[in-house]
Amino acid sequence: MLLCHAVRFSYYVDWVQALVNLSNLSSRSASTYKSSEDILLANSNGNINRHVQSSSSSSVNLLNTSSEYNLSLPEPVSLSNQPLVFDVLQMESDKISEEKSTSNLPLCPDIPDIKDLDGHLGQATLLIEDLSEDEVHASYPFAQPGGHWKPAHCQARHKVAIIIPYRDRQSHLIRLLDFLVPMLKKQLLDYRFIVTEQYGDDLFNKGRIMNAAFRLAEKLKVNCVVFHDVDMFPQDDRTPYSCPLTPRHVGAFVSNLGYQLWYKEIVGGVLAINMDDYRSVNGYSNMYWAWGGEDDDMGKRILSQNYTIERPNSDYVRFSMLKHVKRKRTAPKLIYKLLDSADTRWVTDGLNETGKWDIKKVIIKPLYYHIFVDVGKPPDEWRAES
Repeated sequence: MLLCHAVRFSYYVDWVQALVNLSNLSSRSASTYKSSEDILLANSNGNINRHVQSSSSSSVNLLNTSSEYNLSLPEPVSLSNQPLVFDVLQMESDKISEEKSTSNLPLCPDIPDIKDLDGHLGQATLLIEDLSEDEVHASYPFAQPGGHWKPAHCQARHKVAIIIPYRDRQSHLIRLLDFLVPMLKKQLLDYRFIVTEQYGDDLFNKGRIMNAAFRLAEKLKVNCVVFHDVDMFPQDDRTPYSCPLTPRHVGAFVSNLGYQLWYKEIVGGVLAINMDDYRSVNGYSNMYWAWGGEDDDMGKRILSQNYTIERPNSDYVRFSMLKHVKRKRTAPKLIYKLLDSADTRWVTDGLNETGKWDIKKVIIKPLYYHIFVDVGKPPDEWRAES
């Protein structure tokens, strides 16, 4: 049963100072808020201001003052060229230096050795379509801003960012978070969530919003990222969300595909990859618009550099895909033409490009980092085909 109660957690930031300028992080204090969002925006001087906005109230109470702040959001501004923004998003690293050192703690057991894992996960909760973000937040009071958690009794072996590309599927997103949080906690991972959403309603470019999210993950100093479609739900809590030695196609065996692996390049659904390997393949392509192609392109990139794509044990590492109106590839000729050159084009098309995307806004929510990415305008030929 979901526990709907006020949730208190520490944010380790002096809010009053933060409202003026976060470029100098000095004093820290505890704070509490209900369903609030912490929004980082760069101003014209390159400084960073933090704006606290409540989704259910127009004001936020600060623990150490009786004042209330009614804050309206300014227009979003570009963050991609503001290095201080990403420095601020290293708050998790800042916390580490202020917390009691865990260096004397033993390493947490690896996933196969964790006795608390139960195996099969019930899928009935996936039918709950009206689950609210507030309810999920209240159910997990241990979650720190951005959905961050790590074990206290041992050193986590893996520091992971779960990156979820998102558009127009709020119900799926909330159910996925509710499903993954207890499982990741049982796996004793140091984890957080990044929801990456395209700014505006033009043709979708999944590759660009993935690359933007990876840049944020770099600043959060994680060991690996797990790219996770919003409609993919694991059926077993032994499904490894840890950091792989080689790219791992976690979501290889899916209900709607008959739990079959249809071709060798397939890496869609859920892909875990360490930071160095992602940089080595130059991230996702920036050239695919609308729906389809970017995941197969990634598979070709990985194989072109002689990586082995790891696929976990299909006896229990299986996924359920939520039913929804399936988007079809809207420009197949353009997609197939790009795929023909994927194993050579990766050198110049991907993470190392500049000017392909701008992060317009970063919101630190209780359960995840939410970034809004401007991917620019699609070429005319894609718009015509779509």
